[in-house]
Amino acid sequence: MEAIVTVPQDREAKNLPVIVMPHGGPRARDYEGWDSWAQFFADRGYAVIQPNFRGSTGYGVAFERAGLGQWGLRMQDDVDDALAWAAGKGMVDPARACIVGGSYGGYVAMRAAERNPELYRCAISFAGVADLSKMMSHDSASYVGRGLRAYWKGQVSDLAGVSPINNAQGFGIPVLLVHGKDDLRVPVDQSRDMAKKLRAAGKDVTYIEQAEGDHHFSRDEDLVEFLKAAELFLDTHNPA
Repeated sequence: MEAIVTVPQDREAKNLPVIVMPHGGPRARDYEGWDSWAQFFADRGYAVIQPNFRGSTGYGVAFERAGLGQWGLRMQDDVDDALAWAAGKGMVDPARACIVGGSYGGYVAMRAAERNPELYRCAISFAGVADLSKMMSHDSASYVGRGLRAYWKGQVSDLAGVSPINNAQGFGIPVLLVHGKDDLRVPVDQSRDMAKKLRAAGKDVTYIEQAEGDHHFSRDEDLVEFLKAAELFLDTHNPA
């Protein structure tokens, strides 16, 4: 597995506070190139690790197929392993780690908060999937519903079991959820409902709904709002 690591300018890559930032998709990958999120967080003093976990494209068919059935399971292990690798190299301080992601990466952040919160101090999800079963029902209503239903059934055998929304009580770290009301890919209810569940469970959650936001930060002001909120959240829970 490969990962892209971005470190603050003029800082030695040693014992740095760290943000683990899994990509969306999940059938996508991160490349060595400009990434506004990674650059922003590195500028604020964090090392940023972007793991191309199993299921990522660009590494051959076998590697991509290795992600089938592994949402929230071995794909999640790969993300955690990237943190362990960087810590083992002495590049980052594993006691000062947060996890940040959008879309599928947002799902990974929420899953980490309830699956193994001992690894991270906080989690930030933008437009993340919290309820896989509800997401499958949503996609099934589209004009290519049969294909999308089959897609979701292929991601993991137990959709409910790996859905963060079904284990709000297990969340052990503060969580920031941000979602655009006009998101046409992942419905805003995914984050709305997750926030309600976490509040009912007495968990530390901050929810920001962007009234004109979509899935891709088509409006610059929505991206700026997200990054500012993330910076404030990190300053509180994992300061650099």
